[in-house]
This record gives sequence, structure tokens and C-alpha cells, in this order.
Amino acid sequence: MMHIPKIPVRNLSRKYKKKVIKRLPESLRQKVIRSQIPGIRLNLESVLFRPALSPDDYTTCFRLLHDVYVQAGLSDPSSTAMRIIPHHSNPLSKVFIGFYEEPDSKQIPVYTVSLFPDSDDGLPMDAVFNSELDGLRKQGRKIVEVGCLASNPGFRMQNMNIPMLGNRVVHEYAANYLDMDDLVITVHPKHVWVYRDILLFEPMAQVNAYAYVKNNPAVAMRLNLRTAEQEYKKVYSKFPVEKNLHYFFFWGRSRAIDFTGVDQDRKTDFMLALTDYSAFLKKAG
Repeated sequence: MMHIPKIPVRNLSRKYKKKVIKRLPESLRQKVIRSQIPGIRLNLESVLFRPALSPDDYTTCFRLLHDVYVQAGLSDPSSTAMRIIPHHSNPLSKVFIGFYEEPDSKQIPVYTVSLFPDSDDGLPMDAVFNSELDGLRKQGRKIVEVGCLASNPGFRMQNMNIPMLGNRVVHEYAANYLDMDDLVITVHPKHVWVYRDILLFEPMAQVNAYAYVKNNPAVAMRLNLRTAEQEYKKVYSKFPVEKNLHYFFFWGRSRAIDFTGVDQDRKTDFMLALTDYSAFLKKAG
């Protein structure tokens, strides 16, 4: 049996820790990464995730998305100070928002994510990953893409609580409300390890330039929602409850997530304008 020396991960700087971990054999790399998962809470004081339901909710999400993407070098500034894509006009698309409520009751947006069920117009990532998606479609799989994801830099709190609650929202809505087979996403290569080694997504393909994110590289990834619970149980069932992602995603209850209104029909004047992409941009400007 090959001897694998112990690596003092905690004593390494963050920069070199990542380099060392990336070079480990796959099984050891995953073991090390998963052992470093911090305690994750299902409930955060003064934080609530819910569907976007009003014109103010939607503009708040699109402004947060715009600012985060511009700061990350994934988009150029827009005259509307909002980032919105044509697939948002699909009546089946859904936008979620996470708020932090301050003591004076002021609500600060901390997170947003959108889900785009497959339709006759396809998915955003069809622009570069059409053959991979068509492979799933030919199997009769129902696909939903998660995208337009952004978290407020001031509330990342050096931990995974807010993004993990956002992931819980995505899981629950896609599986329980939409009854989808597959959740697909495009991520920057530097984030692949999070989705592969922690969230159990499988890489599908990679491109060196994706126009949707200012020609940054992108990796297409997939989570089989029909087998996800079984896979999470296999990987995480023996972890302590605060690190047990099987419990977090499938069994624990969260007061920080409220799906009230998730089936609301988007028939306000604002949403009618949204169905016409160009009209929405004029209205937003």
C-alpha cells in the first residue's frame, strides 16, 4: 500500500493550501476538502430567502447581480445598472432573493439566484454547451439551469452560510416544485472544486471563452436530482450534523427560507414589460 504523508493543512497559508490540495489524488483531495467544511446553519438571524414577487424585488436582484458581475470582471457596466438576460422573460423562470434585515427594519439584499427551466427557447448555456444539453434532452431528461447568481460581498462573512442557503433554495425549488431531473450550471474553472467536491456536481465540458461572462472560461456542470439524495447520504451521512450536507439539503427545516408566493403568476405591468426584453430595458432606464 502506498504511504501518503500527512499534510499539515491548517498550518499552510490559504494560497498555498489550495495549491497543495489541488495536487492531491482525487479521493484524498475530496476527503481533505470535505473535512474543512465549516459548521453550516439552517437558520440565520435576520436573514430570509424568498421568491422575488414585486417590481422592487426584481430590480433589487438585477442591480445586485450587475454590481457583483462588474466587480468580478464578468460583465461591463450597464447604463441601467442592472444585469438581465433574455431568458428572464420566460414566464417559467424564477428569481430568488436573500435579505438581511437590520435592527431599524431596513432590508439589505445579500443574495440572488435565478432558475431557468428548459423551454422552446433553450437555456442560456445552450450558446456554448448545446451538444451536452441535447444529450440529456435525447434521454428525456427535464433540465433546469441555475444562473445569475450573486452574493453581496459585505455579507459573505468568511463562511458558507449564505451561499449554502442559496443552494438549498435551488435544490428544493428545482426538485420539489419543478420536479426536474437535472440541475445544470456554468462556473468559472476556479470554482469547479466547490461544485464537484462539495456539492457533488459532475463536470460536463469546458470552453475557453464564454461571451455571457465577458469571454471568461466556463465549465458546464450537472447534478442528477433523481440520485442526489442518495449521493449526499453516501458522502455525508457520517459527518456531524452541522457539516452533514445530506441533512442540510434534504431533512433539516429552515426558517430562513420562505417559498410563499413561489407560484404567483407574473401579471403585473412590470412583469408584462419583462416578457418584452427590449421594453423592459427601456422601462428600467
